[in-house]
Amino acid sequence: MNIALVGYTDSYNDQQWMKMAGAWVAEHDSALPWVSATRLVFDLRGEKGVNFLDDRGEYDVVVLFAIYNPPADSLELQQSLGRRRGQTSLAPNHSRENWVARLVRTNAKYFFIFRRPDSVSGDWLGEIERYTKQPEPAGVFGMTVYQRVRSASTDSK
Repeated sequence: MNIALVGYTDSYNDQQWMKMAGAWVAEHDSALPWVSATRLVFDLRGEKGVNFLDDRGEYDVVVLFAIYNPPADSLELQQSLGRRRGQTSLAPNHSRENWVARLVRTNAKYFFIFRRPDSVSGDWLGEIERYTKQPEPAGVFGMTVYQRVRSASTDSK
């Protein structure tokens, strides 16, 4: 099993969010090998940063860690596009349409979207074809979970 960790920096919040996702999996899909899964980190920042939106891989689970998302058409958005340093780094191809398309192409069973007030959220992403939003758990940290809709072609994965 492969998990894509997008924006993961090993910060305290990231570690807590990983525990939340693991607890959700343990409660809702305990057969999923969460603990032994291979984890691939996508961090846009730095000279060797990797843009998840440009990646073509498929993953069993995708976790987004508070991906910066300034208001559309704002000066903050224009200044952040293509930035590869700091908390306001943003992929040059950042848009709702590109995020939704990329998430769907992963063919993941689950997406976990962790958010702060200024980041990508389930509300911003909205409905995603072939996925249903699960009820949001209560807690200090906001988390949206999308689950792939079962079909004859996806049940074997």
